[in-house]
Amino acid sequence: MSVSAVVLSLLFGISIVMAVAMMVAWLQFGRQKHVLTWTASYGVAVFQWAANAGGFFLKNGLLFGLAGVGLLTSASLLAIGIRQRSGRPVPIRLFAIPAGVAAIATAIAISPIGSQSMQGMIIPAFVGVLVAISAASLWPGGRSFTPPELAFFCILVAFAIGQMALAGAAMLITGPDSGKELYRAILALVMPTIYAGTGVAAVLLVAGDLAQQLRRQIRHDPLTDVFNRRGLDEAATRAIAQARRHGRPLALVVCDLDGFKALNDGHGHIAGDQALKGFAQLLITAVRRGDVVGRMGGDEFGLLLLDTDAIAAAEVMERVRVEVSHLILPRFPDAGLRASFGVAEMVVADAQLEDMVERADAALYAAKKDGKDRIMIWREAA
Repeated sequence: MSVSAVVLSLLFGISIVMAVAMMVAWLQFGRQKHVLTWTASYGVAVFQWAANAGGFFLKNGLLFGLAGVGLLTSASLLAIGIRQRSGRPVPIRLFAIPAGVAAIATAIAISPIGSQSMQGMIIPAFVGVLVAISAASLWPGGRSFTPPELAFFCILVAFAIGQMALAGAAMLITGPDSGKELYRAILALVMPTIYAGTGVAAVLLVAGDLAQQLRRQIRHDPLTDVFNRRGLDEAATRAIAQARRHGRPLALVVCDLDGFKALNDGHGHIAGDQALKGFAQLLITAVRRGDVVGRMGGDEFGLLLLDTDAIAAAEVMERVRVEVSHLILPRFPDAGLRASFGVAEMVVADAQLEDMVERADAALYAAKKDGKDRIMIWREAA
């Protein structure tokens, strides 16, 4: 069996395995759109490598042409899936038009007026540029790569370099059997490894995304999308340690909506849910990046304000208190929301969140007792 036959068989088998793996990932891991797109990419690749093998063994130009179109389609679907995962727009015409031009150029290359050099250069060059652009669109904004993202990014860069190397090697082909040594070496020794690596990295990325989603679900409240009590406790442990290490102040605010039970009883749980989501959004927008917002249970929320003393924290919450009174629920405009706040500053003896919560709760209780819709600082309430 020739080296070309072995390589084609290997790439065909890898495509089948990856198409099945992606389909299972799509079915079991949330049915995300980009995973389905990658499934389609590897599904097209199965037929593409089969057509490629048919063209090679049967010396059939039509099958080679179909293989070229399949490769263009598969690469385009891979790129579209990456953009879908990144939440970027997917303008189909920007993929379809260049792919159509490359397909026409490939048809010319396999026609009598074409050449083997053109055949070996056009598609790898297109795929190389497309994969390089895809790697760039994978780049996360405002954060660092996760390990699976970094692995996928690196293998995409290697894939792009390999394809461009193939295109460059094709330019050395001068005849049916002349100048093909480098092209065949890259195709046989480099591309199967990179192709398999791309598939494995894609599966790892899907698994990594799932793990990250599960971690987020464990630590976040599904209704308001802020930390739940577990997430708040973990964030507080880090915040207290950091404040103690650097000798900086740390304030905890415990707050809730006044008359929340009456709101639920009078307008139903839909109104209550809307109130909680609106209140949580006000809290998020009021604090700085790095501060922590969490739902402690029911309508009670906790905020950790870093490098902030109790007086400054009360000033921030005063703005929130005013804004709560202007919060309009979409379906219940007459709800009339109000909120109360208790503030406690970290002291030397505080080792965990619960130590601060006790004092902030006492301040919140004093605010409720004093008429609600107000802010109390623990040392003033004690």
